[in-house]
Amino acid sequence: MYAKLLGIGVAYGFGFTLIKSLFPTPVLLLLLTEGPSTEGNLTVLASVYIASGLLAGIIGGPIFGAILLGRRGSGVEAARLSSIPTAGSDMWRSLVLSFLFAMLIGLISGLLTMGAYQFGILPSGGVLDPLTLIRSSNFSPGYPLLVAWTLARDLLPATLAGLFLAPFGGSFLYRLYASRRPPVKTGSGRRFEEDF
Repeated sequence: MYAKLLGIGVAYGFGFTLIKSLFPTPVLLLLLTEGPSTEGNLTVLASVYIASGLLAGIIGGPIFGAILLGRRGSGVEAARLSSIPTAGSDMWRSLVLSFLFAMLIGLISGLLTMGAYQFGILPSGGVLDPLTLIRSSNFSPGYPLLVAWTLARDLLPATLAGLFLAPFGGSFLYRLYASRRPPVKTGSGRRFEEDF
């Protein structure tokens, strides 16, 4: 189960990185810019952005799995959810879980990117530096709002990644959410139904 969560996390992280690169961010800059850039070494820049997406998927997979396992409720509730006859409701639940998972990955990726600029892995002061606007704030109430806005900028590509990857990972996330089953008694004892 956790190996599959890691695999889905990597897929979502890579999909998020590809979609984010169209907005535009480092990949397009790497392809279109010739000569020196205010963003520093574009190969390093693109590598850090791609790595932040993949790491966000690797980190986010187990975290989201733990959240689902912790909030899936009692066995009676899970059995009730899984017995709903309409396939459309299951599809919507899978889509919502896919959205939430992708948004968690986007949030983690944004934090990792901010950390890369904060600790000097990427040069500060460029157009893509998310800390430039935050550091320019002269009002303390605006500081947390700017941090929230900086992180929220990754939520649009994250939701698009969640939409496109819902057929790939949404059903697994929903099965994970509704995986707890009440024990089924047999003649020789008890057994538990497993979803995966």
